[in-house]
Amino acid sequence: MFQGGLGYTFDSFDGALMGYALSAVIALWSIDAGPAGWLLSSLYFGYLIGALGAGVLADRFGRRRLMMFALLIFSVFSLLMATASDPTQLFVWRALSGIGVGAESVLVAPYISEFLPARYRGRFVARTVGFLSFGYILAGVVAAVVVGPHAETGWRIAALITALPVVLLLWWRKSLPESPRFLIARGRLDEAEQVVRRFESAAPGAASGSKGPHTAPDLPAPIAPTASNASNASNAPSAPSTPDTPATAVKRPSLAQLTALFGPGLARRTLVLWVIWFTLTGVNYGFASWLPTLLVTAKGFAITKSFLYGLVTALAQVPGYYIAAALVDRIERKWVIALYATGATLSALLVALTGSEVLLLVGAAFLAAFINGSAAAYYVYTSELYPTAIRTTGMGAASAVGRCGAILSPIAIGYLYGAVGFSKVFLGLVGLLAVAVLVVTVFGERTAGHSLEHIESRTA
Repeated sequence: MFQGGLGYTFDSFDGALMGYALSAVIALWSIDAGPAGWLLSSLYFGYLIGALGAGVLADRFGRRRLMMFALLIFSVFSLLMATASDPTQLFVWRALSGIGVGAESVLVAPYISEFLPARYRGRFVARTVGFLSFGYILAGVVAAVVVGPHAETGWRIAALITALPVVLLLWWRKSLPESPRFLIARGRLDEAEQVVRRFESAAPGAASGSKGPHTAPDLPAPIAPTASNASNASNAPSAPSTPDTPATAVKRPSLAQLTALFGPGLARRTLVLWVIWFTLTGVNYGFASWLPTLLVTAKGFAITKSFLYGLVTALAQVPGYYIAAALVDRIERKWVIALYATGATLSALLVALTGSEVLLLVGAAFLAAFINGSAAAYYVYTSELYPTAIRTTGMGAASAVGRCGAILSPIAIGYLYGAVGFSKVFLGLVGLLAVAVLVVTVFGERTAGHSLEHIESRTA
């Protein structure tokens, strides 16, 4: 969980820090609002490609291999980004680095969920996603120290800084095991059993022979019972009868992986998830990308003061994520998502309508807490709703749809801000959030407390 959490931390650190850095570049290079929206969206073009591609490839070649490759791509192009001499170069290197970020963000939650039993899965995955908040906080501090005082060179230094922690993470992750569920789905049962034995031996109480609170995932048959996993195997539900047998899963082409998301029992799940991801990710990244720039251009803030507001909103995300993590195993995931989207709607209204700097800060902080905290729930929710054979494909497709929102939102804000002003931009975000609340409330399914096999069986 910790290494997955670090991945999310570095993902959000990069996105937020370069959002600050690009706001400085926009001012330094006198880039107009419309083109500036494209530049702020550059990362998300790469996100879309990385999320969709990694989701499909990880269901064919494995979660671990793709996570390592994603980090390598990100590091290389982040270093090149620091060399950009004009907006076009900056756009290209930023978009290519986004391929790595998008792939990484898609794979961590499904990977972790496949190791955890149902009773702990929600809170542990949600807590892992909560590591995103630490990246935003760290970015706010680094931006204030590195970018704010010396923007001309500071934004290039920021690009270099984002790459360095990821190189360390590549080293730390070299011993990560492959997901046992993926191995079972591919018929690699001996390897899956070895992973489970390793997992159990490292669990609390293993040395004394007692079982810890979460010693092994609720794996489906067919891992043959052994002395170490007999109790888990005997209590695990039988794998449902589905067309995704190991043989067919391996042979399935990439297009078939994607069309399977609309197979029997899955079409409604897919559409609900796509609405959630498009809306909440679009609002999140539109808000995060443009807040520093809007505070400078619309409210007349100095760059350093706008960064301070950004830091406060980043700090507000921590309780947002971890309250969601506490709720996600106590009430249904869909209700946590709806509750947070409603809170974000009300917060966006406050940001849109207030004329007070204090209330603007309060509204922005609550909006950041709710809109980011909702990710702790919908990452969990998405990783549960698909069978193992297409789990990362489903996560990748939903994330790619979310990245479409992340691409379109900053661009739309750039053009709308010039036409209608600050307040009406945020009123538009309110309308999008209301759609998400309605869809998840009416059409969302229940997953809390159910094994992944039980959730899968409901599609039959």
